[in-house]
Amino acid sequence: MPKPTLLAALLVGATSLPVLAQTVPLQSSPTTAQAAQLAERLLRSMGGPSADIQTTYGAVPDTLPLRLASPLEVLASIRTAQQGGQYVYWRILAESALPAEETRAALQKSLEAGGWKPQPHYGQPIGFVTNQTPRNVGYYREGSTNFVLNALLTERGGGTEVELGVNVVPAQAIANLKKAPTYRPQSSLPQLRPFPNATVKGGYTPTAPNGAISSAHVQTTRSAGEVFNFYSAQLKAAGWKARTDTTDGPLRVVTYSLRDLNGREALGTLGIRPWEKEGGGYVLTVSVQGFKP
Repeated sequence: MPKPTLLAALLVGATSLPVLAQTVPLQSSPTTAQAAQLAERLLRSMGGPSADIQTTYGAVPDTLPLRLASPLEVLASIRTAQQGGQYVYWRILAESALPAEETRAALQKSLEAGGWKPQPHYGQPIGFVTNQTPRNVGYYREGSTNFVLNALLTERGGGTEVELGVNVVPAQAIANLKKAPTYRPQSSLPQLRPFPNATVKGGYTPTAPNGAISSAHVQTTRSAGEVFNFYSAQLKAAGWKARTDTTDGPLRVVTYSLRDLNGREALGTLGIRPWEKEGGGYVLTVSVQGFKP
């Protein structure tokens, strides 16, 4: 994948930065040193005047118990400390030339080798997955200092951008994390792998306290039954039980019953209909609803 400039990498996600007026035309691309200096100034303004910000380029600081092995390549690590060091946070920007799912597996291998453990019941609802769907994963590490790590992986151009957020937390936070699920009910909407050899375009997954819904446009010449059964099998593997199967013209909807990890009951649906525009194929919608707020 094309390697992003250091400045561009450091500014990923900095959506709240002020717009700077440009009074003279740019004469040339900035050098690495100039980019680093500008990024430092912007990051310092983001942290506020009381923030202690330290930036390490191309590596994770030795003081942090985190090592990322190939194919993951670290672009920069930014440490922010506030309130006299009472609140410490790291933001680590990395990349991989591999697709998102392979990068996630490589990240998991690196983290577990360093004593990190997956956060139980982590994450928000996913629904239909496309190449552009961000992958969110969470880990924690216990020791003399306790850490919580949240990772966001976004696939771009065949490679993957990785952003890690690492917090120092008290021991009680880890105990609470392990003791009980902290996810919202709609996380019972499972991650649905894309139909093979098809173009899958997904939409936003809106959520509410009692449910969530996700839609996708699957462009393929395969039959509606094959596409529907592919996704239905994944729902059944997640514990969904089919109850009703209704056909109304070209529309088919199956209703399911399901339980979340706290034993609460809800209803789920999976629907499919043909799509004659924009390359044909099918539009599918999956939902979970009925949890009490």
